[in-house]
Formats: sequence, C-alpha cells, structure tokens
Amino acid sequence: MKSKKGAIELSMTTIIVIVIGITLLTLGLTWVRTSLGDVMDLTDKAFAMSNQEIENLFSDSTDLLKIVPSTAALETGDSAEVGIIFYNLESETLEFQAKTIKVENGVDLGCKFVDTESDTSDAFTLRSGANAKMKLRVDTTKETTLGHGGCKVEITSLTSADTGYQLKKTLSVEIEP
Repeated sequence: MKSKKGAIELSMTTIIVIVIGITLLTLGLTWVRTSLGDVMDLTDKAFAMSNQEIENLFSDSTDLLKIVPSTAALETGDSAEVGIIFYNLESETLEFQAKTIKVENGVDLGCKFVDTESDTSDAFTLRSGANAKMKLRVDTTKETTLGHGGCKVEITSLTSADTGYQLKKTLSVEIEP
C-alpha cells in the first residue's frame, strides 16, 4: 500500500514557501516605495531651499550688478549657466544694455547671454527700484587651455543719468582636467 503522506507534506511546504515569499516581496516593495517617497520629499525641499537662498541673494543687493555664483569650475568641453541681476537704484526709469567681455589670459571661453545667444543683451528699461534677471552661459571646448579665466559683465546705461553703483563684475572661471 502506498503512502500519500509525502505528497501532502510537499504541497504544504510549497504553500508555506509561497506565502512567505509573497509576504517578503510585499514588505520589500512597501519599503522601497516609502524610501523613494522620502527621497523625493527631501529633494523637493532642497530645491525649494536653494531657490529661496538665491532669491535672498538677489533681494539684499545694493549693487547695480550681481553675478550668482561669482565663480565656476568647468572641465574642458563643459558649459555652465550663472544668474545675473541688474538693479535700478536710481530715482528714475533708465534704459540699460549688458555685454560680456572675455578676460584675455590664454583661456578660451565662450561667454554669451542665454536669451540672445550673443555677447550683448537686448536693451531693457527698468523703473526705479526694479530689477532684471538674466542668464549667462560659459562654454569651453575640448581644446580649451587649463587654468584660470573669466567673463567680465558690463552694464551700460543708455540714458544720460549718472549711476554711482558697480557697473562691471567678473565671473571667475577655473578650467580643470
């Protein structure tokens, strides 16, 4: 007479292994989903804090011209964008234009305004107390010499008002291997 006890034990063991596997899989997936949610929350908070800090930097200025960040480190073939803000702290509405000048010291950099894709911005009018924000892109090529270079940003008033504020600032760029 054959024993059917072995067949029942095998099926019970299989069922228990399947139940334990499904339980562990469910717990693992829940943990991963919770962890990713926490990471996304931390990322969102970090970006919000950095945007607030940039806004604070721009709002506290008494300079007519500000570059944030004022330094950049690039590898050959890379590019970076920096923020530029112009303030009109005079008592009247003024018209401005900005231009970039490459600092000549053997390092070949491309310094262009993002909106015009040239070294000169469009003319813009600012009322008293207002500001204008722009982006400047700094490009290097694979052949760019390693070392220290820069882009000088100069703002010019197209009206005859005399502005006693900083009219030139330089973005310092370090080219690394």
